[in-house]
Amino acid sequence: MLLNRFPFWVFICLIAFCACNNEQDKLQIEKSASAFDIKQGEASVMQSNLHFMKSFKAGDTAEVAQTFTTDAKIMVSGQPPVTGKKNLVHFFSNMMKKNIAEYKLTTVKISGDSSILVEEGTYTMMDSSRRQKDKGEYISLWQQESGNWKIYRDMWVSSNPLSAIKIDNGNLPSQ
Repeated sequence: MLLNRFPFWVFICLIAFCACNNEQDKLQIEKSASAFDIKQGEASVMQSNLHFMKSFKAGDTAEVAQTFTTDAKIMVSGQPPVTGKKNLVHFFSNMMKKNIAEYKLTTVKISGDSSILVEEGTYTMMDSSRRQKDKGEYISLWQQESGNWKIYRDMWVSSNPLSAIKIDNGNLPSQ
């Protein structure tokens, strides 16, 4: 009779064992998630945004591109996507040639975890006379690269009926 119940008890033990492992997995995930400090992520994004704005104002497109990951992509309404640092340098250089002298970012919200941060905000682009050329909203996805938070995907939309700025993406270097 004990042999007839043996498969039943093996089955019960197996379920109990799996349930324990799932609880351990859940605890490990919760521990990992709680170890991430969103405030540190926010501070890193804010510092990187300041570096972006300062570099843009100085006309240093190489430094502007350093705030992006190697495989970053920018997606702007009405224009083809721009991918990779070489193309980003060209893109921002074209913006500057169109008399965009200053690019102001205002972060509204940052959320995320240790693998990705999502930043929502507003932007204003000004010419060399400090006249507003464009304004709108953006969403940036941030990932860590070489231990630093960098922009992985960036998308912005003008609040103007038709964007006041047209950037020539033509003749981008090959990807």
